[in-house]
Amino acid sequence: MQHDAAYGRDNELTTLLARAAAASRGETGSVVLTAPSGYGKSVLLDTLLRAPACRSMRVLRGRCREAATGAYTGLRALFAPARAPAPDHPEAAAGTDGPAVFLPGPGDARRFTPASAYPVFRRLSSHVLRLTADRPLVLVLDDAHHCDEHSLRWLDFLLRQGAGRPLLVLLARRSGAGLRAPHAWTTVLAHPVVSVMPLGPLPTDAVGGLAEQVYGRPVHHRLPECVAAVTGGNPRNVVRLLRELRRRGAAPDEAGAHRAMELGGGMAARSVPRLLERESPEVHSVATAIALLGSVQPLDHVAVLADVDRARTEEAIAVLRHAGALTPDGTDIVHEAVRTALLEPLGTERTAELRARAALLLSDVGRPAEEAARHLMRRPDAREPWMTAVLRAAAARAEQRGAFAEAAGYLRRVLDAEPYDTDVLLRLALATAPDDPPSAVPLFRAALAGTTDTLARAGIAVQYAMACLSLPLPAVCRAEIQGALEDARDVLASGAETDTRLRDQVASVLLLTGRRETGAVVREHRATATAPYRPRTDRLQTEGLAALRTALTGHSRPAALEGARRVLAASAPQQPLWLLFTAAVTLGLADETAEAHRALDTMVRRTSDSQTARGRLLAGSLRSYLLHRDGAVRDAAAEARSVFRTECQNPGDARLVAARAVLASVLVDRGEPRQAERLLSRTGRVEPHRSALVSLLSLHALARARWAAGSPVQALRLLRECGWAQESAGVLNPVVTPWWADTCLILAGLRRSVEGRELAEQGAERARRWGTPRALGLAALAEGVLTPGRAGLDLLTESAHQLSGSPAVIEYARAEHVLGQALLRYGDEAGARERLRRAAGIAGGCGALALAKSARRLLVSAGAAWAMPSGYRPETCSPSPSRRWPNRR
Repeated sequence: MQHDAAYGRDNELTTLLARAAAASRGETGSVVLTAPSGYGKSVLLDTLLRAPACRSMRVLRGRCREAATGAYTGLRALFAPARAPAPDHPEAAAGTDGPAVFLPGPGDARRFTPASAYPVFRRLSSHVLRLTADRPLVLVLDDAHHCDEHSLRWLDFLLRQGAGRPLLVLLARRSGAGLRAPHAWTTVLAHPVVSVMPLGPLPTDAVGGLAEQVYGRPVHHRLPECVAAVTGGNPRNVVRLLRELRRRGAAPDEAGAHRAMELGGGMAARSVPRLLERESPEVHSVATAIALLGSVQPLDHVAVLADVDRARTEEAIAVLRHAGALTPDGTDIVHEAVRTALLEPLGTERTAELRARAALLLSDVGRPAEEAARHLMRRPDAREPWMTAVLRAAAARAEQRGAFAEAAGYLRRVLDAEPYDTDVLLRLALATAPDDPPSAVPLFRAALAGTTDTLARAGIAVQYAMACLSLPLPAVCRAEIQGALEDARDVLASGAETDTRLRDQVASVLLLTGRRETGAVVREHRATATAPYRPRTDRLQTEGLAALRTALTGHSRPAALEGARRVLAASAPQQPLWLLFTAAVTLGLADETAEAHRALDTMVRRTSDSQTARGRLLAGSLRSYLLHRDGAVRDAAAEARSVFRTECQNPGDARLVAARAVLASVLVDRGEPRQAERLLSRTGRVEPHRSALVSLLSLHALARARWAAGSPVQALRLLRECGWAQESAGVLNPVVTPWWADTCLILAGLRRSVEGRELAEQGAERARRWGTPRALGLAALAEGVLTPGRAGLDLLTESAHQLSGSPAVIEYARAEHVLGQALLRYGDEAGARERLRRAAGIAGGCGALALAKSARRLLVSAGAAWAMPSGYRPETCSPSPSRRWPNRR
């Protein structure tokens, strides 16, 4: 382990060996090795001198001492221990055994002049050159940065006098250190045979070689990467860290790599301040500036913050790199522990002052607002106007990237300084809502309370309602939202205002949230807004809400699809998640389920880093609903159950209500209506006015469970309540919940067909307006069960035909079942058997086991010797929204 630092120096060693070989052939040369302390200059020279190419060469080696003073101290260190042969000329003193006798005595402090130095230079160089006649000569001087002027001038003299001789001069000096004789060094380095060889930090592969030598076995690739990064590639520090890791029992695996970063950072944090103790105040200022700015580049920023000119800044950076404070590429502090160690002596007040200067500097030079805001966030306060302006700009950039949690952090600091700013309150609420809607509620309420303008309140209420769509808001909160929306609706309807975007948004959100509760107490808030707030009605949000409103009212499927597709095409990270949700709902109602699932996939990707994953839960609830309505019963149940495997345990949470409604519908399909009722009872009483969509799903599922359990009258009452809720909210699309079709089926079974005629006609009109095969098939089914004779059979046949071309798998199976039952009553047993066999196969294949069982019973009544349909496996066949059933082509 003595020569660890020679690892990674193959190129440099090859170059030195080539220079040694050239010297052996009679080519005079010199190499100056420069590197920080610990980079292995001496070890590299040791390796060179032990190489076969140097064994036949005479070597004289010395080390300059920092404490040595006077003239010729470097040469005295070089020649005094050399034991070279005595000079063979008269001027040599009798009895001497080395060339040091030509030098003045120690302590000679005379200034260098060519005249006084020439006699010494001539005698000493003549003697040294005579040594080259015997064999090649290598002169090696370590720590040459301490070398005096006389010695350096003589080396330059020797290289000029010894041209063409087998002579090699090797000088090793520490880079970044102060030179004792800078002018003499300039002369030496200007000599044409002198070359400079800087030693850089060890590359990662060399660190890996050292690690394998320390551990005696292969190491994980992350270990050398981390060690190189935290040590700056300094060979001495690399070996120290590796040995310390092994001593502490750290394995050379990935865990050991993390341990290396931790341990190496601590070692650097302790050593760097000690190494910088003797440095100038300029170096300390530059170190502080880099620690604050987080980077060396741009260099001008570091110089301005440190209040040091550019040249001295570059010198200070070199010192910091040599001290191991910077990364191997010299661009940043090696470890946060080092950054902390550099800033800790400043104290809290001074650090805060410098951070304000850094933020102002970055803002003035036009750097991104987040860079300046990062410093303001680490101050105890940021109350000056320019600071809040920077934080607002940083929040805006974070919102554009969809980094809402980051934006919320900036806006909280602004709110500390400006607690009554409505715009900040609303922006903070919107930034908080994606990850934590409950925490956003008081912010929305404060923004709403701080605004008196009716239209401005409506703009806030729109965002409030949509961001908290999945929350079980208290009655007072719902009343605030709906009151603000209804007030704005009246103003917009009067014609005095022409804000069509806001009008569309208000109408759409009212459609989603239902009607205002009577008797709800609205808490009064004192308006404290510092400036009038005007709503920003985003065009894309308006289009998304308008498309959803069109879909819920069932007015125009093409218009709804156009708006939803524009939302998906233009949706960006800064847009709220609910916009994707509304597009998915619209597409799902239009039976474009593949596109709806793609919208939900985008929603899930947008929330992949969310701590609470609330967006994923909302997407999961809607996905389970879409899967079930398209006949993927088992997939819908699995998706709904995944919503429950979360920390969200509030039974009134709309996501849980929707998922529970889907699971209840699955249980009804499987023939377990009592379990479905018990499951729905955990939600408690579902109020129709609370959330139009969620209440409709839950009421419809409960009605189906009562119907399947043998209580058709109770089911009728619940279906009519569901219809009342839908009509009251203005949700007129016939496929949101087919309560009207189910009502007609129950009335037909109770032989009360007359009561359902008007409802069936209304449903047929709305189905024609919406125009999907699902809607048209349900309308024909509702009219068919109420119509006697051949006309009814024709309607039921049309229903099966329409539904066979839609994703509504279970409804298609039900239509075939009802048609087969009607054919059986009509006396067409052959036709009944065909329809019932098809119904049993489809229903069993998608998991609607109750319907399949009923169809099989009727098949027996129709005289069929029952056999399972070819290829039918009831527990494994699960349809996908993107796959058509074979028998529906």
